[in-house]
Amino acid sequence: MELAVIGKEDFCLGFSLAGVRNIFETESPAEAVGKAMENQEIGVVVIDESLMDRLDEFEKAKIEASVRPVFMTLSLKEESDALRKMIKKSIGVELW
Repeated sequence: MELAVIGKEDFCLGFSLAGVRNIFETESPAEAVGKAMENQEIGVVVIDESLMDRLDEFEKAKIEASVRPVFMTLSLKEESDALRKMIKKSIGVELW
């Protein structure tokens, strides 16, 4: 199982330096999300929240429902509702 990253160039740079091989540097996230979902080797996808916000509601629902790969949204905000939803979905309990 491999890790993939979807984001703008500055978001992806650190992951690239850390050795992540599946990097999708893009300004249009829909195409990159489709490619990541097609690759059977990818188990976890980290996506920049600013790109996640650009997706339409259908694409967001598809990502949130995805079990493989699992999509994780990274945010610059202190509290992110996406992380709260993901934890509740994973373990069935709301932690905060």
